[in-house]
Amino acid sequence: MSVELLVGFASTIAAIVASAATLGYWLGRRFERIEEKLKAHDEKFENLEKRMNEEFERTRREFTELVRALHMHLIEFMAMKGLFTVEERSYLLREAERIIAAYSVRANPLSPEEARFILEVLKELREKPAKEIDISKLDKALEIADKWFKREGIYEAAKLWINLYTLRAITLKERGEL
Repeated sequence: MSVELLVGFASTIAAIVASAATLGYWLGRRFERIEEKLKAHDEKFENLEKRMNEEFERTRREFTELVRALHMHLIEFMAMKGLFTVEERSYLLREAERIIAAYSVRANPLSPEEARFILEVLKELREKPAKEIDISKLDKALEIADKWFKREGIYEAAKLWINLYTLRAITLKERGEL
C-alpha cells in the first residue's frame, strides 16, 4: 500500500469524522433547543393544570356553600312554619345516631371524642325539653359534622350535618326562638 493511498484514506476518514462531529454537534444543539421548548410547554401545561385545579376547587367550595345556604334557609323556613312532626324529629335523631354508629365501627373519620360528643348531644335532644337543651353544644356538633364533610366530602357527613341542623331549627322553634 502506498503512502498516498493511506493519506487519501486517512483524509477521507478525517473528513467523515469531522462531518459526523459537526453533524453531532449541530443535532445536539437542535435537540437541546427542542428540549428547552418542550420544558417550557410542560411548565405552561403544569401551570394551566394547577390553575384549573384551583378554579375547580374554588367552584366546588362555592357550590357546596350555596347548597348549604339553601338547606339552611329551607330548614329554618319549614321549622318556622311548624312543618316538622314529633315522628320526623325522632327519625332525624335515629338517623344521626345510625350515622355515628356506622362510622365508629370502621376506620372512623371522626375521633372517638367527637363521636361520643355528638351522641351526647343527640341523647340530650332526645331526653330534655327544648328549653333545657344547650344550643352551643348543638352548634359544636354541627361544627364537627361540617369539618368532617369538608375534610371527606362524603354523603353521610353531609346527611349528619343536615340532620343536626334540622334538629337545631326544630329545637329553636320549640323554644320560641325561630
